[in-house]
Amino acid sequence: MINANQLNSLGNFLRFQYTWVFKRFVQLHHKMILLVYGNQSGKTGSAAYQYVMRILGLHPIARKNVTYYECENDHSFAPYGITELICKECGSELKVHRRESRVFRFCSETLPGQTSTLEVDGGTSEVKNTQYPEFKKWLPPNLIKKDITVRNPAMTIIDPYGQGDIVVEFVSYNQSTQATAGVQRLSIWCDESPSKEFYDEQLPRLLAENGDIIFTYTPVDRSSWLFDEIYDKASVIYRSKYIVDFLSKPGLVEKAVEKRDTPYDIAVIMAATDDNPTLKKEVIDALFNNIDDPDVVAIRRYGIFKQLSGRIFKDFDYGLHILPVETFPDGVPKSWTHFRGIDFHPQTPWAFGMISISPDNEAFIWGEWNPSPEKFTSREIARQIAISGKDYKFRLNLIDPLAKATKKDNITVLDDLNEEFRNLSREGIGTSSYWDVWDTHGERGRDALRERLKNSLTAKRPFNNRTTVNGRTEYLPTLWVLSNCKDSIKAMHNWRWEEWASTGDNTKKDAKNKPEQKWSHFNMVWEAAFKEPAFRSPTKFINENQVADYFKRRN
Repeated sequence: MINANQLNSLGNFLRFQYTWVFKRFVQLHHKMILLVYGNQSGKTGSAAYQYVMRILGLHPIARKNVTYYECENDHSFAPYGITELICKECGSELKVHRRESRVFRFCSETLPGQTSTLEVDGGTSEVKNTQYPEFKKWLPPNLIKKDITVRNPAMTIIDPYGQGDIVVEFVSYNQSTQATAGVQRLSIWCDESPSKEFYDEQLPRLLAENGDIIFTYTPVDRSSWLFDEIYDKASVIYRSKYIVDFLSKPGLVEKAVEKRDTPYDIAVIMAATDDNPTLKKEVIDALFNNIDDPDVVAIRRYGIFKQLSGRIFKDFDYGLHILPVETFPDGVPKSWTHFRGIDFHPQTPWAFGMISISPDNEAFIWGEWNPSPEKFTSREIARQIAISGKDYKFRLNLIDPLAKATKKDNITVLDDLNEEFRNLSREGIGTSSYWDVWDTHGERGRDALRERLKNSLTAKRPFNNRTTVNGRTEYLPTLWVLSNCKDSIKAMHNWRWEEWASTGDNTKKDAKNKPEQKWSHFNMVWEAAFKEPAFRSPTKFINENQVADYFKRRN
């Protein structure tokens, strides 16, 4: 246990200023945490400080402390404040958890004492190791048993609880992956963005202790794999008040806590330069006054990934546009206008989707499938599509024109598809359908999607799109997605414009206006639907009882 004399030696440690952001950070149980902060927002200090907490046995999550107690029923307790070795939960005996590793690994562009240069905004910037001085700032000096040397960039630290030495090793992203391999680690901290190869090599080092990994990152103009592999897979995102205010827009207030339906044990915390309690507002404003580009301000002051600003459907929101499947317990009404389409590819998975429009001009995406042509024949895919369509009558059945050009034994995929649907109809499976190719010209379908997504923000919920214009009742065209259409949701959220390969290219060439192929496939289906004049609201008005039932379920 830490005694009063030891507490007196904590010095700088006791002067740390707790913020809303830091309190959320140290309460996270996740195995992977990404801190996405603006410049000078305190991310390095926050990460370094919580590692000192873990050494001192003061981390609020008991298992994250180097030394902690546990009982036979798997209850765990931080060591500080323990006066008797009896579990407060079940009364059984407490024992010290025997660690397989007592090593923290700190990773960055450079080792302590080294400098390096990085290309940033088309120029170069000198980079120094900031982990070592920040960690040493908060660590009580009397705990340092052996400091780093040129030949051995590792600190040996005394465990206040007498359970054996603790090691903090420093490694550089420039070292080979073999050089950073070896024994297990308790936790790994990556400052800024390592290469994907470096990251992949770190994960096996955490297995023995079921350890965690922390990233501290300020986005730069160049893209980072951290967006796709970490940020976009997060199960929860925390945003400070400054981030919420910056991202909010008319009709939509960004959430401080966004919970996502993902299987990954990943948490993200977003904070701005303004969240640093040691900086005054006038100082912060002065830092960014000379930057005219709002995208650069978004990146540097608020830590906003460039990929977020490059999204094609910027208004799509997980918390608003996605509806529970129970919205239509009996399926969307058969009297509505229905469309189904296929983005066809000979080798990559097909993107099949179904969408319907209500009499009040609200569109609902309610069915999808992403079959691989390597696992299913086109006839097997056709059968499953017919089954999924039940007895709905689809006004339009459209497919990518590539299906008309792709032949096997002199028969096109389109011909094969129509032949199979005729046979299925004779068997009583699905409804009679004729497939044709969709229009590939123009962007009116994409514009219609954008308009509908924006109108949904105004309506705030389905069946609430009636408005009055010049004394005349009108219905805003909206778009909603049922939660079972997970691939469509990810595609709409992640689809972005292509970028040049390097930051230097951005300064020499015009911006690209071509969408990325990745995530495009389901969006192509919905664009094709809204290009067609025949895909419009039916004349029959919506059943009022259904509206009442919907609001009962929502409330």
